[in-house]
Amino acid sequence: MSSIKKVCLCLMLSLAWTLISADTPIRHCADSSIPLPLMVQINECDTLPCDLWKGSEAKIDIQFVATRNTMKQLTAEVRLTSLGVTLPYDLEAKRGNVCQNLLHGAYCPLDAGEDVTYELLLPVEQTQLEVPTRLEVRLLDVDNGNQVVSCFVTDTRVKKPNSL
Repeated sequence: MSSIKKVCLCLMLSLAWTLISADTPIRHCADSSIPLPLMVQINECDTLPCDLWKGSEAKIDIQFVATRNTMKQLTAEVRLTSLGVTLPYDLEAKRGNVCQNLLHGAYCPLDAGEDVTYELLLPVEQTQLEVPTRLEVRLLDVDNGNQVVSCFVTDTRVKKPNSL
């Protein structure tokens, strides 16, 4: 098989894999005028609620579109709602820095219309209650008065890993 055919085959297989991998279901935040991300993937979850395992990190990939030119300082804000109580989740500065955690070679500053993916690694504490939890993630443009660039809500549940 020629090298061109091998490259084409590899590209077709990767495209097919991308098309069949399912995204995590999400919905709008309270202000539905704020754009949803293009795609969210939480720990390869494609049906709700997504399981978050105690003592591990939830890997959350958020694909979004920049809303203005020269966006150079973006941060993530996370809120968890359990048993009717909403609490902010304090992210370490490094984890919440969107620009430092862009995937696929992307970097800030971003320009309007640029499509990028942010990887958020969210620690799930051992002390977290094992109850259904609503997860809300907002991406904020710090240089533009913390304007919300993208926001989503989804349903999760915190679980203890099975011990063998």
